Amino acid sequence: MMQGTAPTPAPAITPAKPVVKEAPPKYRSGRHTAIVQEVFDIAPKYPETYLIRFAFENEPVFDFEPGQFISIFAEKDGKKVSRPYSIASWPENKDYLELCVKVVEGGFMSNYMHHLTPGTKLSTIAPLGRFVLQEPLEYDTVFVATGTGVAPYVSHLGHLFQNNLDDGHEIHLVFGTRYTYELIYHDLFLKWEREHPNFHYYSTVSRPERPDYQGRVGYVQKIIQNELKDYANKQVLICGLNNMVEDVSKLCKQLGFALVRFEKWD
Repeated sequence: MMQGTAPTPAPAITPAKPVVKEAPPKYRSGRHTAIVQEVFDIAPKYPETYLIRFAFENEPVFDFEPGQFISIFAEKDGKKVSRPYSIASWPENKDYLELCVKVVEGGFMSNYMHHLTPGTKLSTIAPLGRFVLQEPLEYDTVFVATGTGVAPYVSHLGHLFQNNLDDGHEIHLVFGTRYTYELIYHDLFLKWEREHPNFHYYSTVSRPERPDYQGRVGYVQKIIQNELKDYANKQVLICGLNNMVEDVSKLCKQLGFALVRFEKWD
């Protein structure tokens, strides 16, 4: 009598991640002449980061999607150079376009724009980039940032709240810095948290310099692991320096987020 072979176990089935088809850009990029309205440091203790606001010559602030960026041109050593900056203001604000810029040691553009006077004109190309949210939202959304990587989320959140696009979804912002004075837009995020019960703001500091500080201490990964849950029903957007983005995106994929998107800054 022949002995039958044991049945081969069926392979484990991993649930397929949703296929997200990006919509084409809503607005075509073009050339614009930006006019400096004002430049100011965010805080006296934090002169390394400043806000710069622009109007535009012979036109209102151009239309763009939250999460997009603008390329700014200037002349250096007789040559035209450009640098990209995420737009921090939201599209509905036509009074000005705002950028949040960190001064880079030895960096030409960040130092150059820090000392521009009102009325200075700069050549630009915008809007550019695809770090945008698909609307309407299909998932609860988690924004993760360190440093000035939080700038595009100011645009995202302002747009969502102003148009009630967050209705029916929980929105989380996880924001990490080294020191408390680096928590830019902190008061605005607290205000939005008071006004919108579905918005949750988690700030964390890795090197608190104040003895009276009683907030979270550590990195953004700690918050994602310990304070968030139900990952499969959340999408996450990550923005910041390369190493942080790599670490956090890997963690979020391991945790099973429905969708992981990121933008790296050098």
